[in-house]
Amino acid sequence: MGRDNGGRAVKSVDTSCELIEYLRTTGGSTVSEVANHLGLSPGSVHTHLATLKGHGFVLQEGREYRLGPQFLALGEHFRNNSVFYRSGKGELEALAERTGEGAHLIIEHRGRVLALYEVFGEDAVGEEYHAQKREEPLDHLHCTAAGKAILSRLPRERVEEILDRHGMVEKSPNTITEADTLFEQLDHARERGFAVADEEQTIGLRAVGVPVMRTDGRVEGAISVSGPASRLKGDRFHETLPERIMNAVNAIEVNLNSAAGI
Repeated sequence: MGRDNGGRAVKSVDTSCELIEYLRTTGGSTVSEVANHLGLSPGSVHTHLATLKGHGFVLQEGREYRLGPQFLALGEHFRNNSVFYRSGKGELEALAERTGEGAHLIIEHRGRVLALYEVFGEDAVGEEYHAQKREEPLDHLHCTAAGKAILSRLPRERVEEILDRHGMVEKSPNTITEADTLFEQLDHARERGFAVADEEQTIGLRAVGVPVMRTDGRVEGAISVSGPASRLKGDRFHETLPERIMNAVNAIEVNLNSAAGI
């Protein structure tokens, strides 16, 4: 997780954030392992860990430290206080039930994809895959339907900034890795009102994404539906599913803008 502090930072807090991110990626580490990774003394690392442990952000099991349950409460607090989540939760659940597939409420955070809420219909596949993805919470925008839907409504300068910062990582043989090709797709998505991902993140998985807009023109996020390529094909992939998602988005936008007083 890259820093974005405008050149201003409290060093000790910076260190704690790096330590937390390291524990997240490893699932648990010893003091010496953390010290070697961060280039700090074991004593300094132990002080940081003890402080985080005292606040419930870190648990200790023998010699190993891992993230604590306090983060779960913080995540729930963020989601429950999101007007986008409150406005979209019911429509997303209904969409998953109607389509039988996985439905996703997505926001852009620091130029990456973040799943705010996900629901899986009775025929959905990839639920375990998406659960694993939530453990790596931020993913690239250019290879997902929701991500491309969001990018299609951002200023070109902002899109270029995101691509410069995060690159266009190849997730599958179908991933778009050329900026010109991506911008062509974004233009097309903006014209028709939805974006698609054709096995671009994972082979065998397709998705349709629709941006959710504020009345002042800002993009709030996107709604997407994902499913196996064997089912998401033909008219269902290019017409029926996009129409259903756009109908859900229309209702969400009414809820969102009414709640925000816009």
